[in-house]
Amino acid sequence: MLNPGMSYSLKVLRETDIAYLLTDQQDEVFLHKREATHPYEVGETVEVFIYTDNQGRITASTRVPTIQLEQGAFLEVVGMNPQYGVFLNNNLVKDLLLSKDALPFNLALWPQMGDKLFVTMKLTKGTLFAGFLGRKQIASYFDKPRILESNTQIEAYVQYIIPDGLVAFSLEGHELFIHSNNMRRQYRLGERVQARIMKLTESNDYAATLIEQKEHMISADAQLILTYLDHHQNQMRFTDKSSPEEIHAAFHMSKAAFKRALGLLYKQGYVELSPEATRKIKS
Repeated sequence: MLNPGMSYSLKVLRETDIAYLLTDQQDEVFLHKREATHPYEVGETVEVFIYTDNQGRITASTRVPTIQLEQGAFLEVVGMNPQYGVFLNNNLVKDLLLSKDALPFNLALWPQMGDKLFVTMKLTKGTLFAGFLGRKQIASYFDKPRILESNTQIEAYVQYIIPDGLVAFSLEGHELFIHSNNMRRQYRLGERVQARIMKLTESNDYAATLIEQKEHMISADAQLILTYLDHHQNQMRFTDKSSPEEIHAAFHMSKAAFKRALGLLYKQGYVELSPEATRKIKS
C-alpha cells in the first residue's frame, strides 16, 4: 500500500497525455509530466514521494521533500491564512499546513513570511500536516551541538512562547530559554533572534538574553523612553521615584536601567524632570 508521506521506488506502468502511471505491483499512482525529470520508458524505475494534492488525491512527486512522515526539521513560512493556519515550504509543489489549532489565539504571535518553525510531518485522515513537538523532543532530531561559552552570540528561532518568557532553538539544535526580564518586547513564533548566552543550565539548555550588554544599552533604553513619550503626548507619570514593578510593566527594564537612561536624556536636554512626571522638551 502506498502511504502519503513516504518515498518509494515505483515502476512506470504506462504513459498518458499528461502523466505517467506508476505502480508497486499492488497500487497505482499518477506522476504528472511536469514532475518528470526526463521522458520515462514503460518498466523504468522512478524514485518518488507520495502525498495528497489539493483535491485529496494520492499523487507522486520526484522532488525530494525536506521532511517525510515523522521526520523533523526547520521549515520556512511561505504563507498565512487566519482561517487555516500557516503554510511551510517542504520543497514540494504543495506546501505543508500547520493548522491554526496548533497556533496561538492572538494572530500577532503567529509567524510571518520568512520565519522558521521546527516541525514534524504527520498524517491525519489521509492528509499530510505539519505538527509541533514537545520542547524536549526537538533535541533528539539533532546531533549533540557544540558547547556555547558565556557571552557567545548565536542566531536562533522562537519556537515556544511560555508564561515567563520564550524558548528558541538554533539551527544546530541549541535550546535557549529567554526570561521575560531579558527581552524588551513581545516576539512571535518563528521569529529570528540574536541571543547572547548567559549560562548552561543543569537541564542542558541555555539561559540567554536578547538585551545587549549594559554598556551598549543606554542609548537603546533612552530611545525606548522617548518612544513612550511620543505615544503619550510627550509626558509620563514615570520618574526615578517610580517603583521597579511599575517600570518593568511599562518598559520591560529594571529600575537601574531606567534611571541610567532617564539621566542620560536629562543631561542631553531631551527631558525635564519633576517629582510627579517626566516631560519631553525636544525631539
